[in-house]
Amino acid sequence: MATGEEAIKRFRMGEVYRYPRPALPDLPTVDGIPNFHHIVSVPGLASLQLEKGINSPSATRAVDGERLAAVLLQSSVHKRGSIENPWHDTLAPDEGFARYFGDNKTPDVDPGLANGNRTLLRQFELHTSPDRAKRERAAPMLLFRSTQKGLKEFAGLGLIVGAKRVTQFSEKNGGFFTNYLFDLAILSLTEEDESLAMLWIRDRRDPTLAAPIANAMAPKSWQAWVKFGSPEIERVRRRVTRYHILPKRDQVASATSDTGKTLRTIYQFYEHRRHRFEALASLACESMIRGTGASYRRGWLTRGTGDGGLDFVGRIDIGEGLSSTKLVVLGQAKCEKIDTPTNGVHIARTVARLRRGWVGAYVTTSFFSEHVQREIYDDQYPVLLLNGTNLANEVVKLKLASGLPSVEEYLEHVDADYEAQVSSRRPEEVLWE
Repeated sequence: MATGEEAIKRFRMGEVYRYPRPALPDLPTVDGIPNFHHIVSVPGLASLQLEKGINSPSATRAVDGERLAAVLLQSSVHKRGSIENPWHDTLAPDEGFARYFGDNKTPDVDPGLANGNRTLLRQFELHTSPDRAKRERAAPMLLFRSTQKGLKEFAGLGLIVGAKRVTQFSEKNGGFFTNYLFDLAILSLTEEDESLAMLWIRDRRDPTLAAPIANAMAPKSWQAWVKFGSPEIERVRRRVTRYHILPKRDQVASATSDTGKTLRTIYQFYEHRRHRFEALASLACESMIRGTGASYRRGWLTRGTGDGGLDFVGRIDIGEGLSSTKLVVLGQAKCEKIDTPTNGVHIARTVARLRRGWVGAYVTTSFFSEHVQREIYDDQYPVLLLNGTNLANEVVKLKLASGLPSVEEYLEHVDADYEAQVSSRRPEEVLWE
């Protein structure tokens, strides 16, 4: 029987929790902030941890077989774009998805042997199984963002829906290595008032309870998925109806941060040759789109004058064989002052060039004002926006993948190939390649 205190222990969507060291499980709050260790504590059981990117308790040997109570994933947002974490995860709880890189970082090692990857691959098999008994044993993914040292934001309840191998590069570990990239669906917690009760996880750790009983306290979305399987995921996926407006503070990195320094280097490199910024913008756009899992083909750069709002051309491929289509991507590149919002007129010029089924991409060293973002959403413009901070993060990834030692040398490398990429071809010709 749950005590009153156990009944109210829960994580709420978007709420930040204190993660003190050493752990202080007896204190409901630390520094006036809800205490992570208090919420997850269960008398007689080892505490759940967030010491690594991929965390899980020991397996529970229950009456109907072994199961893992939960897997806790954390992504360090405050380290994004740094040498330590250039290949950063994507957490988009309001859109109902997340992409998470595994824990292999060593060249010439099978990525499936890394402890965290091995755990997630086993769960991937259960999460995609057509067998309800296997889905009953599947471990929920609890997602957290590490916003700064000692603070963890709860970002949702997830299911693994995809896993693939990717190649990464690490200066710290000495070269290229293979890792796993996991796609997750974040489930709705609407019926639970946007919260996740720890009673459920406690029951899943109880060896005397069979899996169906241990899942009795699970959120309604999880129970629906267990009952109906993968076809039910889209119905129970979390979706928040609101503008996805980013304020300036979330688009402009601190000048003293690694991301801010990278962006400053980019701006200074192109400040007196701004038309050549198109080459970098095209590469960054490709990196960003490929990072979402989509197939992208880079096209060419336009002439430096008379482009009418068009700087580079690319193509997004969707599907395979007869069940496929191709979308033209028209790109606009603007090397602008970092602290000045980009001009909405430039975005309108790009939109004006789009034909039915085409997509625009706008890449800037600056940021997008709330007014411009709201206008794009209200008018439903099919335009991908890449602000200065996003650009810097993509450049760090591209630089590391190239093996070049500095951002400056990478920019010189990109600029050296500028003339070879310029063409006067019509955008639709990219569909024929």
